[in-house]
Amino acid sequence: MPWIRRRARNDEPPAERLPDLDLLAVVRTRLEAFAPGVTEGAELKGNSLLSPSGWAIGVTPPRHGGAHHYDLVALPDVTVQPDVPCFLDCVTIRPGQVQGAVDSWVQTAGACLLELLDGRGRFADRDGPADRRGVPGWQAISSGVVGLGVDPAESRRLQSALVDANVLHRIADSFTADLESPYFNGIKVFYGGAPGAVQAEVRVNGDRHEGASAALAALGLPEPTVFTTVRGYALLLPAPDGGEPAVPSGSGLTLADGACCDGCACGGRLDPEHPGFDLELPHLVAELSEEERTQRVRADTGAIMIVEGVGNFLKVRLPIRLDDGRTVVYLCWVYLQAPVIDDLVQRFETGAVEGHRFEGLLCNAIPPWGGELLRAPVVLGGQRIKADGRVARTEVLGSSHPLLSRVLQQTWPADLVLGAATPARGCTDRAGLSAVVAYRRADRQARYCWRT
Repeated sequence: MPWIRRRARNDEPPAERLPDLDLLAVVRTRLEAFAPGVTEGAELKGNSLLSPSGWAIGVTPPRHGGAHHYDLVALPDVTVQPDVPCFLDCVTIRPGQVQGAVDSWVQTAGACLLELLDGRGRFADRDGPADRRGVPGWQAISSGVVGLGVDPAESRRLQSALVDANVLHRIADSFTADLESPYFNGIKVFYGGAPGAVQAEVRVNGDRHEGASAALAALGLPEPTVFTTVRGYALLLPAPDGGEPAVPSGSGLTLADGACCDGCACGGRLDPEHPGFDLELPHLVAELSEEERTQRVRADTGAIMIVEGVGNFLKVRLPIRLDDGRTVVYLCWVYLQAPVIDDLVQRFETGAVEGHRFEGLLCNAIPPWGGELLRAPVVLGGQRIKADGRVARTEVLGSSHPLLSRVLQQTWPADLVLGAATPARGCTDRAGLSAVVAYRRADRQARYCWRT
């Protein structure tokens, strides 16, 4: 499978089209925001983004669509010759929408690329042929579902509908006979549009598959009430006879120090200079059984969680000053009313987050004060757009709750707050530290098209 069709030197792109390297520069920035450290050393050359680790992303001449249509090809290992295995996806980029369009690729096809390389379930879900969300005969690496539209609530509704439909499992018979790659086959699922003009499309290895697209349309997904599109991506890898998938272990990506490892912001160890804890679930969600979580969690991005019949939750920073000059940071959850979280999502999409303050309720017990802080009202803010395009996480700024107000304003003995959970400065011993592993649902629910 040739990985790229190079544009002839005299075949200049239309004036309104973003140059390939400009687009790939945005791809590099957004990949880095998604997985800090993953693009270290990656260079822009020709019409490609090349990593010293061996993976690459290229832009091919458009195979369909107009000047705003871009075909992106992902190559997990360029050392495989002569035909480098690859998978294709495409995005449509309108003026002023470059970052949002690129994010939709990064969080779907890009997430599958990272998971294929990493192999530890940190970026996308893995399902075997016999799993409930699996594809018979194939090992699946599946991204979350991202949404783009003018109404965040409508985006969430369609994202949830696409996830709940279990699309690949239900329409597998319509396209699996046409999967040809012995390495991996890229499957894009796209649904949505304007009311009365909805498009249902499945692309297999970059080409529209009529049978699968018709099967998707026949699932009876709800029609959007305003312009909204949702998309997901999957890689299907051949599974050996007998049904057990040949799961590529991946080499494990090298990410930036302190980047998430198995969902924990501490990187698998507690930094004695900058101690911090990542609390995996809101208290109310932790009290649900595993079965109830599977049924009720409608969206889970790692930074935002929507749980049917329970509430809407945002992960925020709670800083606590210690008497030795350090600050311990808890990444914890707060409850937000639906209009508040909808407004916040819109602000993230438009970039209007700096200076915005809002209110919620604390939804975790914070040691050593425990349950006394549960449901404490909090004032939230501090989010801003960083120079690299990432968004600084929202922070707890204040509270009318007497105890939480003291926690935020006073300094506290390090031994009281951290106890046996932290090594002393200069020590890297993790004894006594229970690793906090972020909760990852086996059935990934819809994701928003922004991440903190």
